[in-house]
Amino acid sequence: MRPAIVTPRATPSAAGGAARNAAGQKASLRVTTQFKKDEIGIQTLVGDYSEKTTNHGKKVFQKTQKIQGHEDVEVFIYYWDDRDGADFSGWWFGDQVGGSQVWARNPSHGPNPPRVGWRVPWDAPSAQPGLLFVDPVSVGASSSVGPPAAPPPPTTGPPSHAGASPAASQARVKQATQKVDALEASCREAMKASKALTPDSDEEEVAAANGLLQQQQTALVDMQKTLTQDITEARKGGISATGLVTELSKLSPRLRALQAGLAVEATKVKSLLQKLHSGVVDSKRQAEQAKELEESLPPAKEAVASAEDSVEAVAMMAAPLIEDPPEDDADLLKKALEEVEFSANDAQNKITEARSQINVKLQGARKFAPETRKAALTEFSALQQKLTETQKKLNPYKNFQKEFKARVQARKALQALTEKLTSAELEVEKAKMMSAAAERGQMTEDEISSTEKVVEPAKTSIDDVSRSLEQKLRTADGALKDELVQMKTQASALKKNADSVLDVLRKQREGLATVEMLQLASQKVDTVEERFAKCQEAEMPFLKGLEVLPGEESSKAISACESTARKTESALHQARSFLKSKTLEAKRYTQEVATRVTDELKAHETRLEGLAKKVETFRKETTERKMAALMAEVVDAVCACEKKVEVLVKVAEVLTSDDLEAVSSSELKEAIEKAGAAEQEASASMSEVRKIFAAKQREAKGPDFTAALAKVKARMDTCQQDLSKMRKAAGSGERLIKGKEVLSEEEEKVKQVEENVTSAEKKLKPGEEEAALGIEAAQPTDAEIEEMSIAFTSGQKTLKASQRVLEANTSGAPASLKAPLQKLIDRCKTGLSKISEFMAMTKDQRELVMSRAYVREAKAKADEVDKGVERVNQAELPFLKGIEVLALNEATTTIAESEAASAALQSSVSTARTFIASKNLEIKHFGAAASKSASEEFAQLTERINTAAAKLGQFKKDTEGRKKTALMQEASEKVSAAEAAVKKMAEAAEPFKDGETDMAEEECEKLVDRLKETQDAVAEANKLLADKQRDMLANAAHKDTFKELQTRLRETKNELGKHQRVASKYEKKYAAKRLLKEANDTLAGMDEEVKKAKQISAPLLEEGGAKFLVAASVRTLAAALRDHMKDKELTHEGLHSSISDGMSHIPEDKFVAYLESLPEALSREELAFTSARRVEIFKYIDTDEDGSVSQSEFKAIFLQKFICVKEITLTDGFEVVKGKTQAKIEPGTMLETYHGHQTDPSNGMMRIECTDVANSRTGFVTMEGNKGTKFIDLISPFTTFCKDMDKGVYESIKNVAKVSAFLNDKIKELDNAGRAGPLAEARAELVKLKPKVATAQENLRKMRAKAAAAKKDFEKKELAERNAHIVARERKEAEAITSPTKAKVELMEAAVKALEEAAKPLFSLSTTDLNAFASPLATSEELEKLHEACVKSIEEVKASVSEQLKKLPEEMNTSMAEAKKELQKMLGKSAAVKKQGAGVMGQMRAKLQSIVDARSVEVSGLLRKETQQKGLSFDQLFLEVVTPGDERISEAAFCKYVQGIQGETFPEEQIALLCRHLEKGGVGRRRFQAFLQKYFKVVKSIAITDGFDISKAKTLRKAEPDELVELLEGPSKDEKSSVMRIRGKSLADGTEGWISLKGNQGTPFLEEVEKPFYSSQMEIPLQREFKMEDEDGLVRTLKADEVLELVEGPRKQVFEPALRVRGKASSDGAMGWFTVRDKKGAVFAEADGKYYSCTSSVAMTDNMDIKECKVIRKLAVGELFTVEEGPIEEKEAGITRVKGKAMKDDVEGWVTVKGNLGTVYAEASTKHYCVLQDMPLTKRFTSSSSGEEVRKLEKGEAMQVLEGPKEQSFPPETRFKGKALSDGAVGWVTITSKSVKSWTPFYKCKVAAPLHDQIATEGATVVRQVEVAEALELLEGPVHEGNELRMKARAEKDSAVGWVTIKDGEGKRLFES
Repeated sequence: MRPAIVTPRATPSAAGGAARNAAGQKASLRVTTQFKKDEIGIQTLVGDYSEKTTNHGKKVFQKTQKIQGHEDVEVFIYYWDDRDGADFSGWWFGDQVGGSQVWARNPSHGPNPPRVGWRVPWDAPSAQPGLLFVDPVSVGASSSVGPPAAPPPPTTGPPSHAGASPAASQARVKQATQKVDALEASCREAMKASKALTPDSDEEEVAAANGLLQQQQTALVDMQKTLTQDITEARKGGISATGLVTELSKLSPRLRALQAGLAVEATKVKSLLQKLHSGVVDSKRQAEQAKELEESLPPAKEAVASAEDSVEAVAMMAAPLIEDPPEDDADLLKKALEEVEFSANDAQNKITEARSQINVKLQGARKFAPETRKAALTEFSALQQKLTETQKKLNPYKNFQKEFKARVQARKALQALTEKLTSAELEVEKAKMMSAAAERGQMTEDEISSTEKVVEPAKTSIDDVSRSLEQKLRTADGALKDELVQMKTQASALKKNADSVLDVLRKQREGLATVEMLQLASQKVDTVEERFAKCQEAEMPFLKGLEVLPGEESSKAISACESTARKTESALHQARSFLKSKTLEAKRYTQEVATRVTDELKAHETRLEGLAKKVETFRKETTERKMAALMAEVVDAVCACEKKVEVLVKVAEVLTSDDLEAVSSSELKEAIEKAGAAEQEASASMSEVRKIFAAKQREAKGPDFTAALAKVKARMDTCQQDLSKMRKAAGSGERLIKGKEVLSEEEEKVKQVEENVTSAEKKLKPGEEEAALGIEAAQPTDAEIEEMSIAFTSGQKTLKASQRVLEANTSGAPASLKAPLQKLIDRCKTGLSKISEFMAMTKDQRELVMSRAYVREAKAKADEVDKGVERVNQAELPFLKGIEVLALNEATTTIAESEAASAALQSSVSTARTFIASKNLEIKHFGAAASKSASEEFAQLTERINTAAAKLGQFKKDTEGRKKTALMQEASEKVSAAEAAVKKMAEAAEPFKDGETDMAEEECEKLVDRLKETQDAVAEANKLLADKQRDMLANAAHKDTFKELQTRLRETKNELGKHQRVASKYEKKYAAKRLLKEANDTLAGMDEEVKKAKQISAPLLEEGGAKFLVAASVRTLAAALRDHMKDKELTHEGLHSSISDGMSHIPEDKFVAYLESLPEALSREELAFTSARRVEIFKYIDTDEDGSVSQSEFKAIFLQKFICVKEITLTDGFEVVKGKTQAKIEPGTMLETYHGHQTDPSNGMMRIECTDVANSRTGFVTMEGNKGTKFIDLISPFTTFCKDMDKGVYESIKNVAKVSAFLNDKIKELDNAGRAGPLAEARAELVKLKPKVATAQENLRKMRAKAAAAKKDFEKKELAERNAHIVARERKEAEAITSPTKAKVELMEAAVKALEEAAKPLFSLSTTDLNAFASPLATSEELEKLHEACVKSIEEVKASVSEQLKKLPEEMNTSMAEAKKELQKMLGKSAAVKKQGAGVMGQMRAKLQSIVDARSVEVSGLLRKETQQKGLSFDQLFLEVVTPGDERISEAAFCKYVQGIQGETFPEEQIALLCRHLEKGGVGRRRFQAFLQKYFKVVKSIAITDGFDISKAKTLRKAEPDELVELLEGPSKDEKSSVMRIRGKSLADGTEGWISLKGNQGTPFLEEVEKPFYSSQMEIPLQREFKMEDEDGLVRTLKADEVLELVEGPRKQVFEPALRVRGKASSDGAMGWFTVRDKKGAVFAEADGKYYSCTSSVAMTDNMDIKECKVIRKLAVGELFTVEEGPIEEKEAGITRVKGKAMKDDVEGWVTVKGNLGTVYAEASTKHYCVLQDMPLTKRFTSSSSGEEVRKLEKGEAMQVLEGPKEQSFPPETRFKGKALSDGAVGWVTITSKSVKSWTPFYKCKVAAPLHDQIATEGATVVRQVEVAEALELLEGPVHEGNELRMKARAEKDSAVGWVTIKDGEGKRLFES
């Protein structure tokens, strides 16, 4: 929390009395103030506060009252701890807890807010008394805050705004605004004056500005209060005062802004004023104060010095007594002690006197001027500090005599501790010297142990001394305490030294442990590497190109791979676990050791993880190989399935067309049939795949097998998806066909209804002209209304049914049909709407007519009831003659007739009641005029019907009684018949009672037949008694008789059982025989049924209804001739005579000629029959087949037969109104006539004269009402045929179904026949017959379906023939539009056919023939010309189609629509031809490419061989081939050279074709080189073998992915394995051998790539050798953008670790890291034995002789010197001496390195290195750290080892050997992301640039401008021309050649590769 100062807002509501707790909460604290004036807005904080939450462990309180005018402001009291510092801790007033806006602060940390001490603002220097009081609120205290405010005087207070008028409010706002404006102006003047002040302004000016600011602040506060009161008063006005409050509130922000500005200026002015006051001091007074200070300091200093001297004297007097107290002279000791105490008291007095003097001086100095005061305080404070220190020294001597003995004892103890500490110090120093061996490297175990034995006791002793010192320090004081403190410091230093030695030993012990651990870690990782190498050896059989090896070899290789993988994984797991555990263990070491060990372990982990990835890849590949062997069967099956699915997709291509609507129905049906057959094959194949897959699943073990199966499953799923897709497409096609059929059918129905509605509309509504003239439509007659009503009802049903059918088909219809279907639905809705409208228009008349019709119909139904009653009466007459019991046959017949009459009467009654009830409900909705009379009639009829129903009930009752009597009769006769049958059975069984089994077969068969008859008779009687038992027993009259019959039947059954046992042995045999005979007879009948159905339907299914189409043509002819006879008033005979020229017969030729002349003679297009049809018509009419048409035959064509479909009257006259009814024609009545129909002009009804066939009555009937209602239908031969056919086929289906039921029943009866015996055999035979029955049923079902489809097709054919003349006319018009395009299409098809014919000789060639093809160029040129002509014709067709489409009318008939479709098809055909032509050209190019590929391999091989034989480079060969003076090899030169090498083996055109393929316009140097040099990239690891034959070859090594291989020979095919192989050279290491291109399963191992080139990104060195060298190995430095051709590599260069040491320079002590050996192996420093280190102090003498030498100087322990001579052993003295040179000061002399007692004084140092060549000394370990150099080390310097040596690892670098294109320089380059990038010879233009004709830009001619994004191919370069990088290139767009600038002199790049 960093608070900001916020001035609290003043608010009257907080200070005015009766402040209320707004939230209704109980107050916890109350804040009050004693300030009367609220200059700083303290009233904002005043009020009641309630407890809310906690913060930083203390309560938070929130003010409960709202601040009027600032209701959004909240006030909180909260505590903040010292997390942000002490200056921001304590209790706070703020607008939110922890917020940055605060008002007041109290630094208290109490549990509750303090009562007083609040600083306002929060950073005020002190709290103002009475400003704020925070008190707890007692229970029951009043909620009022502060003293009550006196009410404002009525005259001076602000006027109330409640209810003020708008004018008054406006005036008030204006007045307040003016005051604020005036105040704002005066405030700005005051602030302006304040801002004009400067530090040089005089005090009077500043004081005036300050007064002006204070005056404006007071005025501002008053204005703020007034404005607040105004707003408060305005709020009392409620909603009406909202505008006033808003306007007044807008002034508050202006006042607050002024207040803030004044506060800032006031603060500045006050500060300036204060500075002026403090700075105005009299200079004379200041000088006097300085002099006074100067005079007062010497006496004070003298007093302090005197006190210090006195204390020092006391200390000097006491010291000898404590150190060496006198033991014998007590008086002397006492006197000395008293003297010390006296001196101490005297010293104390002096201290006191000096302190008093200084205090007085300090008081006076505080009144000095600031600078003088500061100097005085500094001096006197320093003197006070000295006195304090002196006092501390004196305190121990004030009671010296009393504490003397204790001091002496303490001194002795101190001496003991000192001795102990000194001893420990020696031991620690000794241990330190022993541990110095750690500086030379790792200490041995003995060295560490011996050092620990020395240092550990010393450490214990130091710890004991430290504890004793701590205890004594608690009570010590004075000098003793100082000594103890000094000893404690010494002990701490010794402890630190001992700890450092122990730390060194701990590190050395850890080092011992880590050395072994790291060695073991390295060994484990090495083991993993060794085992992985064996893995690579094991996989070699798979890397020769055979992915799936022969069975045994594959198993062996896979087993070896798995075994080595397991071992490697085991070693890997062990190594990983070891490293993990040791990494955790390393964390317990010291930081330095832990870091070092962890780094090394991480390095091993990195190696291990790299191996782990390789092992994982190896395991995965092994699994894949294993899976490939195991999955071969299922994979082959899937491949076969995929092929069949591909066939299906191809076959069903039509069905997946985007424009399926454009495909004809016949094409769709054909495609669906083909797709169905292909789908069956694909499904069968898929089923086979699933079987194999399921078998593999059962064998599956392990996740790898499961994963392999999952991949196969994915392919299976793809096949299944394609299958489903094709099924869906077929379904779409079927739906489209069905949709079209539905659309056609329903459109016909809707059209018929629409015609009826239109006809009705003409009679109900006036036409447009009549309506315009105001003429209303004529009132329709009652007959017309009735017809309309019937037509409307029928039309509604038809339209609703059609709408339902259409809506049902719309949802699943193809998109192309949805719009037509929806359009037809809309027509249905429109028709329904019109029908509803017309029904409403005719409501009154229709209701009246319909009610009459309903009454008529109801009377007819009542008459039917009466007829039924009469029939019932007739039926019961036999029972009313007086004979109560009739003969059984008569009784049964009479009862049956009675039941039939009863049922008929019941049906009539029910029908009549239902009709009357429904119509009664209907007429209730009619008007009163229509419903009243009808209701009365219905009531009377209902009474008649109810009477008949009562009679029927009585009749039923009587019939039931008569039926029971007859049943008893029947039962008695059945039982008697059963008894008679059993009697006959007994007679038949008599011969067999003796058990004879060799009876004649005929007799046995008779016995079995008799048994069957008897069983049937008994069963029949038993069934009858069982069925009627309840009825018989319920009738008392028949009960006894029935029981007697039951008894007789039981006896008969018993008797039958006796005879049955005799016949049972023969029964099964003959039952089976009889059953089979019955079944075969039944099946024979079934075959007849199928044959009969086939014969019945043959005219339609086999002949296509041809004769019925001829009959339709005859009807058309007859209709036209009728009209002709009517016009000419001819009779049938007269017309016949005119045709036959008066003869009795018309011969065929004359009749046919007459038919041919009719269309023109009668102007009837519909008579334009074809010649074939005219002959067929003649034959149809010539019924007696005599070759001529008689008068009777001629007249017969005019005969029409009709059937009545709706009741109609037969009248004697044509006109309905005038005609008299002759008879009523019932539905189903047959009518015939020779006349044609006519239309009654009075009512528009169609009428015809005809004869009732049944009674020969002739008259006129209405065919069709004026509303479209049909009363009679024409009976056509086809309709009659269809009824007979449907009936016959249905009967056949029913009869065959009976046969099926018969078989099923018989088989079911024999279910319990057992497994053997005659019945079981019979059952088996019956089962065999079932498929035959099923086949017959299926054939009949298909026949019926085909018949239904054929009927629809016939209707379409008939309609088509009927409209043929219209279609012919429209077609003629359409052909006029399509014919021009057709001609062009024919030309186009001829062009593409010519193209295909010309290509056939080339396409028909086999691979062998193709290689010998002599004229590929001539053929290709011819095909190109033909293709060009084809393309031209295609464009002409497109243009013609576009032009002809514009000629089509907007509203098109069918022919025009077909013409449009045909034009679109032509357009589609043009696209197909275009595709066809492109396919031909593509195939041609593929053939040519095959020739090129074959020749390319052979010719490039020959040319490579040529270079090898002649020892030429590729550049030299190019120069040999190219014509001198040319830059490119011409086609002629290329062909000539190749033919010269090979002779005439290759056809010349093939070589020319190859040359053109390489490069058009001649082969350039770069393209020629690329042609000869073929390169491949390894995409999957593969073996390089020493021989071509895979089975015999040995593996040289494994080629790794991304490795580049140069082709040397091949590709060649290994016939044994069918694998293509090449001989190549690896660019990585130059290994040559054979490599497989692809495996025998198709897996690619190599892919051909362009020869790699690189481009330098910056200046980089080109070095001679692979291993990086110094400047001597530099070929030259490559410039940026130079291009290099790859010669060898890329290859990784692995570096040995460098050795680095942290050392200290002996010359100047500089410390840092230096290199001992770099990554290239260069040595920069070496450990040198000439450096000696002194292990003990020793003298350096002037000569060798120890006796005569003089000491030059002393060498200290650790000092270094270099040996200049020696060591020399002086045998007499027994010492070894060397001549050395001190490193410290270069003094030379002789030094003894080994004494005569074996003491070693100096020894060769292993911790020093000699610098062999200049190198940097760096701060960090890494040698590449830039900017970290300490200084340069010079050759010969000595470096002391502080740490190391340590290995520094370097990542491998990738290098390649390249050849610079600019000058041919060859060398090695290191690849980095910044140094080089891949390069291609194709450049894209980034900035438009000129294409020049020469390399130099100066004086060059511009060929043309190269545009941005244009592509260029490099031909020569890049080369530097001055400061520019230029190249010669060819433009891809137009093959323009010239020089362009790649990069200009300013470095701007114009082209990018």
